[in-house]
Amino acid sequence: MTLYVQVPPRDFDPELLREPAEILRAGGVVAFPTETVYGIGASSKVPDAVQRLAQLKRRPEGKPFSFHLASVEGIAEVAEEIPPVARTLLKRYCPGPITLVVPTGKGGERRMVGVRVPANEIARTLIELAGAPLLVPSANPSGEPPAVCAEDVSRYFGDQLDAIVDGGAVLLKQASTVVQVDEKGYEVLREGFITREMIHQLLEGRRILFVCTGNTCRSPMAVELYRRQLAARLGKSVDDLSEMGYRVASAGTFAVWGARASENAQRVLAERGYDLSGHVSQPLTPDLLAGADRVLALGHSHHQIVERMLEELPPEKRPRLEMLTEEGILDPVGGEIETYRACAAEIEKAVLRLLPR
Repeated sequence: MTLYVQVPPRDFDPELLREPAEILRAGGVVAFPTETVYGIGASSKVPDAVQRLAQLKRRPEGKPFSFHLASVEGIAEVAEEIPPVARTLLKRYCPGPITLVVPTGKGGERRMVGVRVPANEIARTLIELAGAPLLVPSANPSGEPPAVCAEDVSRYFGDQLDAIVDGGAVLLKQASTVVQVDEKGYEVLREGFITREMIHQLLEGRRILFVCTGNTCRSPMAVELYRRQLAARLGKSVDDLSEMGYRVASAGTFAVWGARASENAQRVLAERGYDLSGHVSQPLTPDLLAGADRVLALGHSHHQIVERMLEELPPEKRPRLEMLTEEGILDPVGGEIETYRACAAEIEKAVLRLLPR
């Protein structure tokens, strides 16, 4: 017979969760609320319970469950590697409706694991009392909508569960956002309450500055190509980017004020349907750097100059600096139109890696 425990969403007595926690410790399967949907959990320390969980979910063999933990610090129990990007996401969104898929293990045993710290107080207290990370899929059979209340759980699973913790209807009513993070970068595998655009804004910044030498060829082309690709990736128009908080600009380490984009740069972009005729060059200044979240250097000399300028800024005002490509983009100045076409193609390929996947 399934134990049914009703717990107020807030200001509850933890003792109400003592019996469901003991059931988990003993290898039982328990349903409980998170802020997103209801989940069914089993102790990661009890292999038989995990196997039973897979049968209940009709989960294909080899498809893993995500770990739910009581605290961000507890993630170290199941994931030895926390990439810097993952730490940024944890700092902003955990506890909360996000699941991170991160590397764990070493050598041939290296694999990816999902980790999540729910914001729901009932969930975190239950996990803490259970004394181990829980493996928790959503409380629904595969192919059915996720359960958003205890009644949904009962309708799906009846007496197949050992306990159901009723914490009322969940707040968000949609599954968590899933982001995979490794040494290559990040990828939003599933969009939830935390959107792809929110993830991208946090990790990449909304104020992007491209830097070349004269600010008449490479960096103006990079701005226009990036803006077009970003708008397409977000499903927006270029005009929408400003309203969304994006500021994409360019400058030159040896630029003068007021020069137009070079004729060949304008021509090459016009062939792609883009207009560079309104570009006006500007020299790189400390104020421009302080107003950016991310600076992309087109060449190694530009990177070195920006590095020196950043030393003059307070640490809290220094943007993230990197090369647009590892080898740098060759300056097309003085070249034929084909040189400019090749340069634009190389820049376009490079800016794609800056976008949310």
